[in-house]
Amino acid sequence: MDKYLLLYRLFIIAVMKGIFENLKRPLLAVLLFLLAQLVVSFVLMFVAGVYAGIAGKDIQSVSVGGGFMGIASLLSNVLVVFISLKMFGRKSYSQDFQLQSQPSGWLRNVIVLLGCVFGVIAMDLFSEILSLPNIMEKEIMGMLGNPWGIAAIAIGAPLGEELLFRWGIQGHLLRRGCSVPLSIVLSALLFGLAHINPAQVFFAFIMGILLGLLYWRSGSLWLPILLHALNNGTACLQVWLLGDEAETFSMVEAVGGQMMACINIVVLSLACAGVMWWYVKGTRE
Repeated sequence: MDKYLLLYRLFIIAVMKGIFENLKRPLLAVLLFLLAQLVVSFVLMFVAGVYAGIAGKDIQSVSVGGGFMGIASLLSNVLVVFISLKMFGRKSYSQDFQLQSQPSGWLRNVIVLLGCVFGVIAMDLFSEILSLPNIMEKEIMGMLGNPWGIAAIAIGAPLGEELLFRWGIQGHLLRRGCSVPLSIVLSALLFGLAHINPAQVFFAFIMGILLGLLYWRSGSLWLPILLHALNNGTACLQVWLLGDEAETFSMVEAVGGQMMACINIVVLSLACAGVMWWYVKGTRE
């Protein structure tokens, strides 16, 4: 019994060591990603503070309402693109390893995107039921209220983050010999944790799995970028349509309460899973 237990422990240690070896570069890339956001935000907030002092305005209204946070996010995403190309740009991951790059028609792409939208709605409802703390709600709502913030959320983030987490990290893990499921889950986990905000971490993790599947099966970044942009753009559209009521809007109440929300979560999740299964199986070479 002790011999089998020892072998089991050695196996676990070997697996964990292999995962850590494969994750060294991705972890460094995520650290640089967070550092870039921190440095750019600090510099822009300093500039906003100086401007607020000169103009005699409140720094909160200048930094958020004035678009400084949106500009900071755009600049940090430019740095993310540079980091991704520098760390992972030596080889084209869409042409080798385990990416399945069989072209699919526009109708198939529309159907799979619609299925992913079902999953996104289910995650929105589930996240609201969980009531996880949103430590960045004021900053996010402020960014959604000005053109710089909208550009950063709807365009900058999908481009920069997909290049880093899908093309860079997921491609790197595949290249290092990780299995397809493990590479998708690990890149999605890092994608979720990189959002830091508790209200976004779970959502981003599940979203990362959907984006990872799209990237692996399509062999192209355009489909995950489009889904990412649709998700973020919908948030911008919601704030634009609802105005001041956006902060108090409840999707759970909109669908008829918590019981109906749970039913919707199950139905939409099954619909999303079914479409993704059809897409993955249908595009197999």
